[in-house]
Amino acid sequence: MKKNVLFAVCLVLMTTACSTQNKSEENEVKAVRVTVAESVETEYHPILNYSGTAEANRKVNLASSLPGRIEKIYYKKGDFVAQGAKIVELSDEMLIQAQVENETIKKDYERLNRLKEKGSISLIDFDHIKAKYEASEAKVKMLKKNTTITAPFSGILVDIYVEEGENYSFVPSMSADLKIENGIVSLMQLNPLKVKIEVNEKELPLIHKGNEVKVVFDAYPEEKVIGKIHYISPVLSSVTRTSSVEVEIPNTSLKFKPGMFCRASLELPAEKGVFVPVNAIYRQPGTGEEFIFVVNDDNTVSRIPVKRGEMVKDQVHISEIAAGVRVVIDGKSKLDEGTLVEIVEE
Repeated sequence: MKKNVLFAVCLVLMTTACSTQNKSEENEVKAVRVTVAESVETEYHPILNYSGTAEANRKVNLASSLPGRIEKIYYKKGDFVAQGAKIVELSDEMLIQAQVENETIKKDYERLNRLKEKGSISLIDFDHIKAKYEASEAKVKMLKKNTTITAPFSGILVDIYVEEGENYSFVPSMSADLKIENGIVSLMQLNPLKVKIEVNEKELPLIHKGNEVKVVFDAYPEEKVIGKIHYISPVLSSVTRTSSVEVEIPNTSLKFKPGMFCRASLELPAEKGVFVPVNAIYRQPGTGEEFIFVVNDDNTVSRIPVKRGEMVKDQVHISEIAAGVRVVIDGKSKLDEGTLVEIVEE
């Protein structure tokens, strides 16, 4: 009987020892081998990034304030037009008629003016002919302006809406791309060009007129153009809470076209921030969420959501942790909140 009891006690002790050993081995298996790096504080230049659209610096649809026939168009679409150059000539029948009338009224005015000096005519009669003459002069000037269309600024003739021999009227027409057109020709100033961006209200205090902006067009990704902010809208959109900002850029070769998509970046004054290696950031599969694993004093890890900031070489700025914190570089895919890790040398 005593032998049986002794055997049972030994069996229990052996089972307990084996169980303890297995648990110890399981704990050792749970420790994931990782490499780490330390977050550091670095001086950097914050950068504001925006998407934008190129627009003509100036654009105008030129027309006459009176209907008439188009006699001559002196330029073709795509031609450069200097400021003050004659672009279109309209029929001048009404001008000729007004000039003949003006000559007749001018003679009457000069004759009555001589009689007024001799006192042979009443002041009322003279004032009447004087008003008639001045109105005739104004009519001639008005018709002269409306028989010739000149360029108010230097630019490119981008479109012609009425051809030679056609009659121009005030009725707008529909273009092939379903846009309303009005006028005879369209003139654009393409050098300089302006880029329009939308700036969030929180970032408005950081930008000022004259700030340099780096612009890169998708059509020319290797070419960086330096422009300057020359206009900040004084009002914000009540829908987007953004302000329209215009950046003026040089376009001497005219390779950048209105309507082109571009990216604009504004470098702010230097400040200090915490950086970690970019490969410390782990993106949750199937989502846009990113986070890092921070190693605690007991060698467990904490998962911290982060938002990427500026890049300095292979380091990325994050604001969610302080400097001097250990972050996991390799082995991130095997980790979760509270996972025990074993730090190894790279």
